[in-house]
Amino acid sequence: MGTLGADAHGLDDQRAALRASTTGHTVQVPVDTYFSTYQSNILPSARETEELISWVQDGLKKTKTLNTKSWPTTRIRRQVTEDDTYQGLEPIAEEIHGLCLAWNEKQNTIKLPKRTTRLICRPRHETASEVRGGSMKTDARFILMESRDGGGEVDDKKVKTCDVGGPMEAKLDVDDRGTNEDQIVGAVSHILYNDPSRRFVLAFTVEANMMRFWYFSRSHIAVTAEFDYHANPRDFIRFIIFMTFSSLEGLGYDPTVVRVRDDNKDVQYQFTVGDKKYQTVRCIDESSALDIVTRATRVWAVRELDANDQPFGETKVLKDVWLYIDAKSEQTIQKEIFAALEELDKIGVSPEERPPTSVAGATMADDAKQYFMTIVEDIAVQVNDQDDTTLAPPRNAVEFRYTPLPTPPPAKFPTVAGGRHTKDNALGPVGTGGKKASGKPKPVAPSAKNPVVYPHTQRTHRRIVFAEECQSLYTVDDYGDFTLGLAQLVYGLDYMRLAGFIHRDISPGNCLLYMKDRHIKISDLEYARRYDSQCQSALPLTGTPGFMAVEYQALKHHFLEGSGAPGKKYSVRDPNEDEIEAEQQEWFQFNFLHDLESVLWILLSHLLTTVPDCLHAGIEGIVERHTAVLKLYNDLFDGSLTGSAERRDFIWDIKEKRMTGFLKAKRVLAALYDKLLHGSRSYGSICRCRADFSALGPRPLQT
Repeated sequence: MGTLGADAHGLDDQRAALRASTTGHTVQVPVDTYFSTYQSNILPSARETEELISWVQDGLKKTKTLNTKSWPTTRIRRQVTEDDTYQGLEPIAEEIHGLCLAWNEKQNTIKLPKRTTRLICRPRHETASEVRGGSMKTDARFILMESRDGGGEVDDKKVKTCDVGGPMEAKLDVDDRGTNEDQIVGAVSHILYNDPSRRFVLAFTVEANMMRFWYFSRSHIAVTAEFDYHANPRDFIRFIIFMTFSSLEGLGYDPTVVRVRDDNKDVQYQFTVGDKKYQTVRCIDESSALDIVTRATRVWAVRELDANDQPFGETKVLKDVWLYIDAKSEQTIQKEIFAALEELDKIGVSPEERPPTSVAGATMADDAKQYFMTIVEDIAVQVNDQDDTTLAPPRNAVEFRYTPLPTPPPAKFPTVAGGRHTKDNALGPVGTGGKKASGKPKPVAPSAKNPVVYPHTQRTHRRIVFAEECQSLYTVDDYGDFTLGLAQLVYGLDYMRLAGFIHRDISPGNCLLYMKDRHIKISDLEYARRYDSQCQSALPLTGTPGFMAVEYQALKHHFLEGSGAPGKKYSVRDPNEDEIEAEQQEWFQFNFLHDLESVLWILLSHLLTTVPDCLHAGIEGIVERHTAVLKLYNDLFDGSLTGSAERRDFIWDIKEKRMTGFLKAKRVLAALYDKLLHGSRSYGSICRCRADFSALGPRPLQT
């Protein structure tokens, strides 16, 4: 079956991208470990659960639904279709439910919980979704007994994605295992993306007689070793019982998110943040929530609710995100930056060593606050009075490798269309997009040939409420506002440098323009670190690939002082050459200039992707020029975590102060570049901002 409502080619690309995004994040566990780790007991004790399973198994044998060898209704037969074969799972699940109720009546004290789901096999039915262009078909699915969309019974012919408790995919041939894996990953990705109230998803797959159970969270994916569910029916019975009677929290729903309809009958969400509640007005961005193992950042315009659930006050911004469990909160990092600047204020810093203040006599700490978001709330989400944290893989988990497909999937991420966005370009420019990459290294020297990969680090669920509703630089169309924002961004980064911090994730999505006073705000500080010995290559490789510094992508220092050709202060080091000693090749340290280089990539991306229509007038061969621009963009912003030779060479040209010459050398770009450069001068070139950090700062800078 299919997901994400695309044509055949687009669907294959999306599945290939999802497969790539799950590589390295999936583990395999024994079936009994799966139950003990990812599914709690429905009954008070394991003994009582085993008694219930035995009761159900005996009852199924009495009705001959189950015999000593198989489930007869789902046995594979010649000339019987896939749909007809696995259609028998639905009556089996219903009979298991009936036997559970009969067992429940026999007990004097133990009572099963209220039924929450039922299994339906409707392989040709699509689910209704909120994301534009989105739909989903699965061979079977557990649907809720009571709809999340206003209550009432769920119509099994018109199921909404928010009411899918867990999907199932089936194939008659074990050789289709790889296709089944792609389809179940795609279905779960769609569920998590479509429904902001989902924390994790449980699922199962069948290939011929072999069955596997799945767990999908924002930190890792777990799948059981396959087993023959005909020869070993108890595990299948256990899974059906859990999915039928589990609480909504046990199925992965977030009790602190409520789905509602506004006055226009549009879907909105009410988020609990500490002791307050906020209702969404519109979605600002949720592009990173499409991948499964990710921060899944969603940003909403919201209004606070009173005791009667009525909105009041000005519109604020709520960010819902899954951070590494050991990451500091954005509010904590902000406070540390301001505290460090307060200490510098006490020591005293000359005016030449600090960005120009906009308020006469303001301290650095006070002046720096204009470059950061005003945080109203920053809390860990609570579920059942505990921090909402993803589970850790069990100790006996092993790496899972997805079944190879006949045609290798493409390496690049496709552009994702649709979503609950108010602007079509909220996902970022075509090509690299707003895709983030994040990884923790193995204990070996990282390099371009040996990129860092992070283990299955647990994540904790956080919500932050900001006072200002801003616009990301992805969506700023006015060239004057854009260049002004970049100039201010450099000043904000200068304050971070003075405080001894590096950001490590500067991108258009993290640089926000507050339109009320046309001022930049630096956000997403969870990857920010103090500039010290901890900022070497042992830290996770983080950032949006298209905007990462080339040295950071390679985890090598390409620009080494004193090693250039005559008349050149710096040279580019070829990563394949052995001219540098081994220990130097293995050592890398992120520094302030790498943050600053990201600003340059933001500017270049904007120049290549947002050419005003008025500039086309009078330019001959505009189609050829667009083709050239697109080629240059794809060369420089290829979406690769480890970068490209074109990116490195481009930065080398800038270090040689030949950026203008580089662009003009591509003659088809000259006319457009001249006009854009003229527009930039009208607002002040960012080159005149404090771009040279090397002579400033409380700590030595190594490049």
